[in-house]
Parts: sequence; structure tokens; C-alpha cells
Amino acid sequence: MEADITNLRNKLKECEDERLKAAHYGLQLLERQTELQSQLDKCHEEMMITAEKYNQEKHALQREVELKSRMLDSLSCECEALKQQQKAQLEQLEVQLHRSHRQEVRDLKNKLENLKVELDEARLGEKQLKQKLDLQGELLAHKSEELRLLSEQRVLSSMSSELLALQTELTAAEGVKNALKEEVNELQYKQEQLECLNTSLLHQVDRLKEEKEEREREAVSYYNALEKARVENQDLQVQLGHALQQAADPNSKGNSLFAEVEDRRVAMERQLNLMKDKYQSLKKQNAFTRDQMNKMKLQISTLLRMRGSQTEFEQQERLFAMVEQKNGEIKHLLGEINKLEKFKNLYESMESRPSTSDTACVLEDSTYYSDLLQLKLDKLNKENESTKAELSIQRMKALFESQRALDIERKLFTNERHLQLSESENMKLRAKLDELKLKYEPEERIEVPVLKRRREVLPLNITTPEETEETAAASATEDGVSRLPPHREEESCLNSLKDNTVQWKQPASSCVQPASLSPHKNLHLDTQPKKEKKCVKLVDSPANIEVLHEQSGNTPNSPRLTAESKLPTEVKERIETTSKLGKGACKKSHNIIYVSSKSAPETQCSQQ
Repeated sequence: MEADITNLRNKLKECEDERLKAAHYGLQLLERQTELQSQLDKCHEEMMITAEKYNQEKHALQREVELKSRMLDSLSCECEALKQQQKAQLEQLEVQLHRSHRQEVRDLKNKLENLKVELDEARLGEKQLKQKLDLQGELLAHKSEELRLLSEQRVLSSMSSELLALQTELTAAEGVKNALKEEVNELQYKQEQLECLNTSLLHQVDRLKEEKEEREREAVSYYNALEKARVENQDLQVQLGHALQQAADPNSKGNSLFAEVEDRRVAMERQLNLMKDKYQSLKKQNAFTRDQMNKMKLQISTLLRMRGSQTEFEQQERLFAMVEQKNGEIKHLLGEINKLEKFKNLYESMESRPSTSDTACVLEDSTYYSDLLQLKLDKLNKENESTKAELSIQRMKALFESQRALDIERKLFTNERHLQLSESENMKLRAKLDELKLKYEPEERIEVPVLKRRREVLPLNITTPEETEETAAASATEDGVSRLPPHREEESCLNSLKDNTVQWKQPASSCVQPASLSPHKNLHLDTQPKKEKKCVKLVDSPANIEVLHEQSGNTPNSPRLTAESKLPTEVKERIETTSKLGKGACKKSHNIIYVSSKSAPETQCSQQ
């Protein structure tokens, strides 16, 4: 027990030392934060001064542009532009109408030729059918005459067989002749159809040739128009070069005021290019920091998984130590049992020995001492049995308590393992979400806040000195009003950041409880973190060390897992508070339109 107490005291000392170190680091971080805030304020003031200069130059340039636009924008240019546009539109409409008319004429010609071809084919078919009908009529008349002759010959049976044979041959020859005539007619019909198709194809060839000639004419016209457009483009480029040379020539300008404005414009363009380069560099730096944050989150998730495996190894070591302790107790009890058995054997051997005494006095003395020893032995046996019963009861209680402690430890370590796995998965999901935001979310538009103080007035509109004094006083009052609230917001953000850093630097080793304690104490320690409540104290001075010591001494010892699970969330909160501190200075202006989607420091305090 004393060794455990000394170990616990050493652990408490280490925890206090680590808390002091964490407080010291928190103070250093706060000092750095204040320095960064002061630098940010200086940068903001410089940016406001440059913005005012840009606004003045912008006003002067706007006046110059208005004068030039009044001089250049005249009605003659507008009329000429309108005339040219109307001419171009009329030409385009004429070309389109001509093309549509040509296309319609072509379509109608094609339809007419197709109808002619169909009509010729129909006429030819009608002619062929008429010829076939005439031939069939002639054949019918001839056949009817032959039948009539045959009938007469049958009536006149006096004719000879030779005449009948000649008559049959004649009829067969006539049939062959008719078949040949039909074949000749069909060939003539096919020849006529082929001639008709040939004529239609010749007409199509002529039409295609005409279309080809028209397309060639259109291509030539297009080529000529393209050449004209090229020549006009070259003329315009030459005119543009002359205009640029005249604009770049300082001697061509008639007024010194415009020369000064041009010099200012050139300087402002240079400054704008510098600001663009700075913006690109800051953008790259921001992307690099986001990538580093994602890598850190992935590393934290892997470390949490490794820590879960370390807790399982520690649990195995603790269980092995408990098994060795129980084996030692069992060996000790077995040694005591062997000693009692040896004593019992000796006593039985003493009783079994025969008493070989000669005198009666010796027998009486021996019986007296034996009775005394027997009484003492009975008492010792009863005490031994009672102690055995108590010892068995204590053993059962100890076994029950140890079993209960083992069950509680198993549940605790399983919960720890599940929690660490969920934390690692949560960190991975957050890293993936940040990567997806970098890929798919549009960049936030950043507007530089501008305070309108004084404006440069050209000598065209001369103002009185009283009006200038009134404008200066109004601008001074606006500056005073705009600069009052951000100091309070900065103080509250600094104090909340200090509390977050103190909670973040608390070590996880102070929360580890030894495994050799009783289960009731473990239960008490498990129920203790549920009563904790986070609180954020706002202190006037950011570098107050006594408040940090009080917070580190009054906070109860929470379990190891709560401290480990707080690390990623508190790192994220710290990053958000620093980003909000950077945006706190931008709240001085009144023209901010875009609001960031991140949570404000007040919402973070309410969540804690």
C-alpha cells in the first residue's frame, strides 16, 4: 500500500509539473497571440490607408473618364454605327432570302422532275397494257376460228388422216409463233422502260451539275467576303496601333492634370499587380496549411488507434500480473496444507505407539498429561476449523470482488477501444470532409473593408473651408465609433482561447488509475467524471498565472479517455478561435456583406 501511495504521489507531482508547463506554454501562446493581433491591427491600418488612397485615385479617374466619355460619345458616332449595323443586317437578310429562294426553287424543280418521270412511266405502262390487250383479243379471235374449223371438220368426217395431222402441226406452229411474239413484245417493253430510266438519270445529272456550279459560285463569294474581312481587320489593327501609340505618347496630351492622372493610373496598376501576386501567394499558403491540417488529422487518428492497441497490451499485462499473484497465493496455501498434514501424521504416530510402562505412578502421570494435551488439542482443532471457515468465506468474498473488478475492467477497456476506434474514424471522416470542401466548395469572397474619410476634389468644384472642416469631423467620429467595439470582442476571444489552451495542455497521465485498487474505488472514479462541468472564466488580464493555477488545482481527475477524446475537438476549437481573432479586426468597417459559415466564439463558449 505504501508503495502504491508513493507511486500515486509521484504521479500527482508529475501531473502538477505538467500542468505548470501547460500553463506556461498557454501564457506564451497568449503573448504570441497578442503580438500577432497587434501586427494584424497594424496591417489593417496600413491596408485602410492604402484603400483610402485608392479611393481618392478612383474618384479622380472617374471624373476624368466622365469628361472623356462626354467628349467622345457623340451622336454622329452613334448614327454611323447604327447605319453600319442596318446595312450589315440588310445585306445578311438579302443573302438569306436569296439562299432560301434558291433552295425552294431547287426543291420545286426536283419535285417537278420526279412527277414527270412518274408520268412517263405511267404512260408507258398504259401503252404496254393496251398493246397486251390487243394481242390477247387477236389471239382469242384466232382461237375461236380454229375451234370453229375443228368443229366443222369433225362434222365433215370424210376428211383424211393426213389432213388432220397437218392441221395439228399448223396449230402447234402458230402457238410457237404467238409465244415468240409475246417474248419480243416483253423485251420491247423492257427496252422502253430502260430508256425512260436513262432519260430521268440524265436529267438528274444535269441538275446535279447545276447545283455544283451554284455551290462553287457561293464558295467563291464566301472567299471574297473573307478576304475583305481580313483586309478590314488589318486596317483596324493598324488604327488600334496608332491609337495606342498616341495614348502612350506623353507629348500628345494637352493638359498636365491628365498626365498626373495617367501617372497615378500606372502606379495604381503596379500596386494592383503586386496585390494580386500577394493574394496568389497567400492563397497557395492557405492551401498548403489546409493540406497540413488534413495530414495532422490523419496522423492523430492513427495515433489514437495505436493507443487503443497499447491499452489492450496494458490490460494483458495487468491480467498476467493478477494470475501470477493468485498462483503465489495458491502455492502458499498448499504449503500450509502440507505442514498441517505432517503435524497430523506425527500426532497419529504418537497415539499409535504402545505405552510400555512398569509402574502405576508413571501410568497415572501419563494419563493426566495425555488428558491435558487432548483438551488442548481439541481446542486447537476447533479454532482451526473456525479459522478455516472464516478463511474460506474471505476467499469467496475476495474471489467475488476480483471477478467483479475483472468484469468492470473488461467493460471499461472494451468501451475505451470502441471509443478510440470511433474517434479515429471520426478524424478520418473529418479529413475526407475537408478534402471534399477543398475540391468542390467555391472560395469565399474576401472584400477589403473601406472607411470613407476624405475625398480628393478636383479644382472644377471648389468647396469652402467650413465644409471641409465638417467632413473631417464626421470622418473622425465615424472612426471613433467603428474602433470601440472590437477591443471588447478581442478581449473575450483572448480569454476564451486561454481557457481552451489550458484545458488542451492537461496531461492524460494524471487520469490513469492503477489496476490494483478495489472495485468500489474504481466505480467511484468512473462515476466521478460524469459530475464534471466545463466552464469558461473571463479574466481581465490575459497573463494572470494565479487563475491558471487555480483551474489546474480545482479540476478533478478525469479518466484517460476523456482527456484523449478532447484533444482533436479542442485543437479544432483553438484553430477556429484564432481564425475568428484574425477576422475580428475586419469588423471595424460598416460595409461587410459576406459572412463566414464558421461558428463564432460566443457559440463555442455556450457549447463548452
